Amino acid sequence: MLYIIAAAVHLIVCLLVFIGIKTRVLSVHKYMFLVALLLPLWGVLIVLILHFQIAFDATDSAEIGVEKLKLESELYKSVTVDEKKADTAIPIEEALLINSARERRSIIMDVLNDNPGDYVEFLQKAGNNDDTEVVHYAVTAMVEISKENDYMLQKLDAEHTANPDDMGVLSNYIDFLWSCLTQNLMKGQVEVMNRELFCQLISKKIAVDGDITDYSRLAENELKRKNYDFAGEVISGMGKKWPEAEEYILLKIQYLAALGKGSEIQDFVKETENSQIYKSSKTKEALAFWVS
Repeated sequence: MLYIIAAAVHLIVCLLVFIGIKTRVLSVHKYMFLVALLLPLWGVLIVLILHFQIAFDATDSAEIGVEKLKLESELYKSVTVDEKKADTAIPIEEALLINSARERRSIIMDVLNDNPGDYVEFLQKAGNNDDTEVVHYAVTAMVEISKENDYMLQKLDAEHTANPDDMGVLSNYIDFLWSCLTQNLMKGQVEVMNRELFCQLISKKIAVDGDITDYSRLAENELKRKNYDFAGEVISGMGKKWPEAEEYILLKIQYLAALGKGSEIQDFVKETENSQIYKSSKTKEALAFWVS
């Protein structure tokens, strides 16, 4: 009887451990559940010891940085900016090059207190800075952004799986995945898989009701994947639907350049320049670059 009671208690404890790992209350890897299950009493103790060790290490290593972050954040917020000097402000990317460590750190505090997701490119540059404290904050912020992106992508994927024909859900999924891809935080096989997924999702949307933004994103995605045959088909389709669109012109040049077709670029540029279509400064700059 005692063995049955002990086994029941052990299973209940293991269930609590499993719930704790799934809800991230316990800071251990999910495989530690098997340790707890297969080693009565000792397994649970090992899990708890490992959890508290990880939690202590994380708190200990972050405590100084967090306190310093709060302190410098308050110092930065307490500084009043003279509106008359607003026009003398320099881009935050250039601010990383200034010699004052205090100013560099104040700037990255401002970014972290605002919305780090809007400054991914800056954070990537800050991650290569000579100031180790700036690097620490930048890398930590990028890790958190990646975690939040993963969580949202999982949520959107579940919504799309539950409602595969809902175009609103599909559009939200596509928009967020595209924003993640353009942040350039995905690397290696993770990026490969997500670009393949993006191609599938947006192709599905285009088959129903695609606009020029959808075509542009698909073409750009396929150029990134070096899938030039399919990219050419998409860009050709854009040319038939929107022959005067800036997106089509720029992607056509990018596509021909990727294939090394210089003479075709020259012909296309001359044809575009001689046309009466409106050309923005961005398009004019791109065309001028290829004028021989």
